Amino acid sequence: MKPTIRDVAKYAGVSVATVSRYLNNSPLIAPQSVERVRQAIEALNYQPSMMARGLLHGNSYTVALVVDDSNVETYGNDYFLRIQYGLEHALAREGYYLMICHIGSKNVSTLESIVNENRIDGVVLLSELANAQVLEVLWKSKIPFVIGGRSSVEQAAWVDIDNIEAGRCATAWLLETGASEIGFLTNSFEKVFAAERYAGYKSCLEAAGLSEPACGAAKGLLTPADIAAYVEAHRDRLCRAYVASDSAIAFHFMRELTKRGVRIPEDVQVVAFDDSVLASVSEPAMTVVKIDVVSLGMAAARMLIQQLRAGEQRPEHLLLPVSIIERGSTKMRE
Repeated sequence: MKPTIRDVAKYAGVSVATVSRYLNNSPLIAPQSVERVRQAIEALNYQPSMMARGLLHGNSYTVALVVDDSNVETYGNDYFLRIQYGLEHALAREGYYLMICHIGSKNVSTLESIVNENRIDGVVLLSELANAQVLEVLWKSKIPFVIGGRSSVEQAAWVDIDNIEAGRCATAWLLETGASEIGFLTNSFEKVFAAERYAGYKSCLEAAGLSEPACGAAKGLLTPADIAAYVEAHRDRLCRAYVASDSAIAFHFMRELTKRGVRIPEDVQVVAFDDSVLASVSEPAMTVVKIDVVSLGMAAARMLIQQLRAGEQRPEHLLLPVSIIERGSTKMRE
């Protein structure tokens, strides 16, 4: 039988009125009661009537994840799918649904429509879409929103991985293996995460009294063909170790090295970012800085829920920690 609000109250050891206050985001509920009700709802898998709540309070209990419809690669991107999973998981625990809102980077009419028609209560968008036009729509509407990824706009709320620390962590790991000539591979420094990982890489080298080697930073590695061309052009002057700004670049780079008889990790070591499928199926498997993208999505959802409960936009900023997963693309000195 489907659990009722009375079942939740009995399980949590509180009154039905207290559960109702929790469901309606009332400030008139003690913190300890909030946690007990939350645990009871999760244990019983209680699903409140969102239609009834929406009619009562004028809310939709729906959050929009804004996606760039001009970039078809987004929809098959493992990074995006894990953020979406984290968002849905955390929002569902608070009784909210997630919808996908497709907009063009220069056409925000769809976003304006769903915001102005009160079809959503809040918005999450990735940093690539947080341009002036989109932000103007959100600020003008006063709808709570959170950006997934660091934003240069201080008034906006955002959640991101600590990418500077991630770059430093990857470089420090290679230094610990005994490598001193460490290069950096990326497709573009225009992407904030790549620029920050590069900044962490450089600061770690400087802290160790090292400078970027002649075989140092390589950018413009947009396709497997670009990576193959780079390896071919530098096959006689490769660094002894590399930090790759993402696991896709590392995967194709390692494959091109192997084709040319370069041994990994004996001749060249590689550290990448994000424990994606490519990181585990590469040969050898990659040592990576773990980027917990699901946690990023969950943190963005929690930050948005706090705004929704407060009924206002809040410029909060949160950086999530990183860690190393050691695999076969690096080897500690004996």
